[in-house]
Amino acid sequence: MSLLNTKFKYFTLFIIVTATLITSCSKDEVKVVTAQDEVSALQPVDTITKGNYSFYIFKKDTGDFVVGYNEVYIQVKNNATGKYVEDANLSWKPLMHMTSMSHACPYSAISKVANTNTLYKGYFIFIMASNSSEYWEIAYNYVNGNDTIAKVSNQVTVAASTGKVRYKSFKGADNISYFLALVEPSKPQVGTNDVKAYLYKKVDMLTFSPVENYTIQIDPRMPDMDNHTSPNNVNLTYDSFTQSYQGKVNLTMTGYWKINLIVQDASNTVLKGEAITGTTTASSIYFELEF
Repeated sequence: MSLLNTKFKYFTLFIIVTATLITSCSKDEVKVVTAQDEVSALQPVDTITKGNYSFYIFKKDTGDFVVGYNEVYIQVKNNATGKYVEDANLSWKPLMHMTSMSHACPYSAISKVANTNTLYKGYFIFIMASNSSEYWEIAYNYVNGNDTIAKVSNQVTVAASTGKVRYKSFKGADNISYFLALVEPSKPQVGTNDVKAYLYKKVDMLTFSPVENYTIQIDPRMPDMDNHTSPNNVNLTYDSFTQSYQGKVNLTMTGYWKINLIVQDASNTVLKGEAITGTTTASSIYFELEF
């Protein structure tokens, strides 16, 4: 076989292998993630349509709003184009309409969910349940600069908290009303668990401000097991990046745990809560976990 024929054979083989690799890669292309894929693990809560826009509201859990912490997800669809908005500037405002007055509750700004195209999220900390004559209303606003693109609102039902205590409101020693909501652990397990909570104070009936640089002492106890505690717990301190309070709780066994709390201000003055002693078996403010 001549040298020319050998080179031609190898060149032909190279072309075949390259074509095979290209074909194989095209078959293994990453699946395009749709707007529906981005909410596939969420539960629908509400859909509000006004003009050319629809607002789709979701939660991770049951899909119902409850007193305490509620993480909420949003998609906005332009019905004229059939496309979901990927660069929305969104805001919202909750308002409780009572028979003689109205008030708001603690809530966050809305931000884009990382690594998604169409999904946004934030949270509400509802401070009371709705009933047949008193109800919560949430207004959603989509703007572009100073221009309002769409504004919608809808009445929502907020149920009373059931099960274990994950939210506490209290009047502090400084005569300020505080609102404390547990976020994590949502699925506690034996061993060290990260703890995350939000703490707000009431400025007026329509304004609730996040509280910075306080300390939330924790003392986990098992009331059904001689009220024993656990070692290596870390009190909750303020994290400026997440604007939340974070610490660690060590759950040494499965069962019912009462996480006793003491809230101290920046000068270490106790605003609410009591230390566990021989005569004081529980603090007046606490969270509950059971697993």
